[in-house]
Amino acid sequence: MQRIILFGDSITAGATHGYPTSIFTDKLRQKLAPTQAEIMNRGVLGDNTQGGLARLQTDVLAHKPDLVVIFFGTNDVQVPKMTLQQYQNNLEIMLEKIGAAKSILITPGITGPTRQNHRPLEKLQQYALATVETAKDKQVDYIDWFAEAVKHSAAELLQEDDLHYAPRAYDLLLTQLTPVIQQKLQ
Repeated sequence: MQRIILFGDSITAGATHGYPTSIFTDKLRQKLAPTQAEIMNRGVLGDNTQGGLARLQTDVLAHKPDLVVIFFGTNDVQVPKMTLQQYQNNLEIMLEKIGAAKSILITPGITGPTRQNHRPLEKLQQYALATVETAKDKQVDYIDWFAEAVKHSAAELLQEDDLHYAPRAYDLLLTQLTPVIQQKLQ
């Protein structure tokens, strides 16, 4: 049985009303049916690429995944000492250790009006572009989720906290992600 790891922050963890849920994992499992892949969710609330690197061995590599979906960035944009270059370097280290052929990068998405002071759309777009640049440079499959998310209103995609995803956001994201996963698992 093939093993997929979803690796990221609270959005990856399916945070709903401040607590992790299985929404992202369950929706992916439904989309992949009848494929019998094991899906492990390693999303951590409040995490960023620096924290992801610290737990890469125990949360990802130790499980010998066939495929890793790397989905960070929304928290990285608000870390005071995080630079765009450091964010890219962190992604590159993850890709090097996991292996480009086993990886899919997802760009950060959007935040709502009440989150613009710490996670402004302009900065999220810069991090999304950096994610795409890294993916192209390392020849890694990627989903430009930001490009899709900005076509929708925050109210349509986000919970009342203007940060975490409503079910509709996961549905739209999986419309793009599922075919890439299916292709890589063949």
